[in-house]
Order: sequence, then C-alpha cells, then structure tokens
Amino acid sequence: MPIDPRQLRRGRICLAVFPFAPAFPVELADASRVNTVDEWAHTHKGKPVKLVSEARLRPILLLHDRTRPEHGDAVCVRVNTVKQEIRRDPEVWRRIEAHEHPSFFHLPKAIDRYKLREDSIIAISSLGAVHRSAILAPTGGELSPHEMQIISERLAALIELDLAPKIATLARELLARGGYVRRTSTE
Repeated sequence: MPIDPRQLRRGRICLAVFPFAPAFPVELADASRVNTVDEWAHTHKGKPVKLVSEARLRPILLLHDRTRPEHGDAVCVRVNTVKQEIRRDPEVWRRIEAHEHPSFFHLPKAIDRYKLREDSIIAISSLGAVHRSAILAPTGGELSPHEMQIISERLAALIELDLAPKIATLARELLARGGYVRRTSTE
C-alpha cells in the first residue's frame, strides 16, 4: 500500500528502497551485459531498457513536502550508517561531528528525535528521487528547521545553484514594500 502523501514532509526521515546508481558494466534484465556507455548508446539508441540494479531499504531524508498524485516521486538524500573507515581519518571525522564537512551531516544515535539505531550521516551528494510506492514509512525521526536550512545550503553549494538573482529580486521587493525604494515603471 503506498504511503499517504500527507506523511511525506520536508525534514522527515523515512525508510525507503533507495537504488544505487548503476555503473558500467551493467547487466540488463535479459541477462546480457553492456560494458560502456558508448556501447549502450550505439546498441539502444535512446530507447528505454530494463536493467538489473541494486537497491537497499534504508533511511532517507525527505527534501520537500508531499507529492502531487500525478507525480509519485519524492526528492530525498540518502542516510548512511557511519562505517569505521570514515572514522579512521581524525580530521575528516572531526569535521563531520562538528557539522563542518560540506558533504556530510552527522546524525548521532544519541539524539532521540532522529530515531536511528546507529550513528548515521546524511550523504549530501546522494541526492535522488524515490517513488512514493518505494517508501515504507516514516521512522518518526526528523531534522529541525535549522538543520534543514544547513542541508539546503549545502545542496545549493553542491549543485552550484545560483540563487543570487532570486535573492536580489526578493530583496528589491522587500525594500519597496518597506518604502525604502520606489518601484519603477519597468518593474
């Protein structure tokens, strides 16, 4: 049964089947293999092809509220359990724990509101879409609005999102509403 869209809220941690990004060579559903992206392009010429992909039921962080019924995808980032390898570099681990690392956001299991069984990290670069039918349920965990702001800022930096024109337009509108500047006839 699909999850109720009203449960899909920005900042919530949910369990979902999150696919791994395929890497070449890939195995197709008919058991054949494609070794390179060039081979794929030449052989399939832009037509859809079913392929074998790995996925795991894992925590995800939802990045927006709900989905419209006609669009079943929810945009999210993957939540990983902290592995020993990541703790081996003391400077990297210090930056992760201090929330200074641009690619990770630490979710300690000791913070009850995250509702995670183990220390985890949000992998900022693992941005993806999961169909609503692949979301099992919210774990009950969630991030605060301040933490979500940090995640948003890191995502904007990661994908080099240029927000300056939008911010400038909003600033002009606020100044005009406050009476600090006049609106011109071209606005």
